[in-house]
Amino acid sequence: MMNDQSQTEQLRQAYQHAKKQSKPPAFEQRRLKHICRAANTDSRQISWWQRSQWILACGALIVLATVMVTQEQTQHAALPVYALSFDDYEQIETHSVEQGHYVTHIREQKQALDKHFDQQHQQLNEQRFYGRLVHSDNDTWFVADCRSKTLLEIKQSVLNALQDVTEFSELSQGQMLALDKNTEGHLTTIIPAPGNVYACP
Repeated sequence: MMNDQSQTEQLRQAYQHAKKQSKPPAFEQRRLKHICRAANTDSRQISWWQRSQWILACGALIVLATVMVTQEQTQHAALPVYALSFDDYEQIETHSVEQGHYVTHIREQKQALDKHFDQQHQQLNEQRFYGRLVHSDNDTWFVADCRSKTLLEIKQSVLNALQDVTEFSELSQGQMLALDKNTEGHLTTIIPAPGNVYACP
């Protein structure tokens, strides 16, 4: 134990002796202190400059964001709430005064005309129907309507009106017929049904 303490004391004395011998002179110490202070001052200046650059960059970003938001709001304010699109409407009504008279023009759009055409085509198809000639004599035909349990009694006056289109003399009892009606329910056509129609569809 005593031996350890004496060794520690010897080491401490050796350290103190070495410290005194290697201690730089006073002018050298002052020079080292001056160098250290100058280095600390430079580092403080650099960090201040870096902070200034960071603050300027943040400020520039804030200004840029503000300008962009303001510009976007201005553009949105300039846009109309409703955009005019003629495709959204089936017809266009034009009102004007021409030579002292109030004039209204109605112009149907293409899609309205297409829709109207499709409806008319569908109605035409719906108005075409088939029937079977069940009896005929000199002044009347009896045609059984395939759509319903209806017997059409067609007088000679109607047949005469349609004679230009149809050659009725070639038709015989039991013959399948294709008939068309107009929107008023008048027969406009009576012709032999197509060859592939042998019975009521």
